[in-house]
Amino acid sequence: METKVFTIFHTTDIHGNFNQSKVKKLQDLLKNCDTPKILVDSGDILKGGNILFYPVENTFKYIKLLNYTAICLGNREFNYIRPVFYSRLKKFPFIACNLIDKKLKNQIIQPSVHIVIEWLRITIIGITKPQYKPDHFWEKVTNFRFEYVNNSVKKEIEKYYKITDVFIILSHLGIDDDRILADYIFNEFSNIRNKIIILGGHDHKEFFDDKKIPIIHSHPFLQKITTLELFFKVNKNNKILETMEISKVELN
Repeated sequence: METKVFTIFHTTDIHGNFNQSKVKKLQDLLKNCDTPKILVDSGDILKGGNILFYPVENTFKYIKLLNYTAICLGNREFNYIRPVFYSRLKKFPFIACNLIDKKLKNQIIQPSVHIVIEWLRITIIGITKPQYKPDHFWEKVTNFRFEYVNNSVKKEIEKYYKITDVFIILSHLGIDDDRILADYIFNEFSNIRNKIIILGGHDHKEFFDDKKIPIIHSHPFLQKITTLELFFKVNKNNKILETMEISKVELN
């Protein structure tokens, strides 16, 4: 079997801390990468919040320049003001599998992205931080429902596992809840757990744990970017993820 490499560039919790110098360094990293690649983010890429928002935010310009493949909806991206929220979703690749707008029959919020890049089939799933439990009083007020995380992730994995070589879960749950999710995936999907990686955020801490499902949290505020090189054994019928090399690149 042939060995092939796929690269993931990961950011999280940027909170609008882009500048031209950082973006140029990141563009150079992407340009000089000699493998197939994606750039993804685990949420809170914006400065605004659930109600407060900036009518003009340079972050959107940089998201477009950098060509992010997918961005998890963090609490900074989610907004209860629907015109603001949906104007963002229509322009940029924000995803969350556990957030439902009960006012809509056809959801605008995308749960995941399934793509094929050269030889690799990838499914990227987003998970936003629940702000209240299902059927809570605030659900009746807002008509936004935060579904149970495990059920939401299970639905997406079951939908795509037959046509996916690697699952990337972009989580804005925080470290403790990512560990709970990793335990669930480890037990529920034992036959494909070697295909699943959690890239997390929310706690503003670098973190790594691979006891069950690999969990990686990158440095916040775009001070560093995490690079994951995934090494696959590849033949006509299979792509088997064998090893992963993780490095951090300073952007300041």
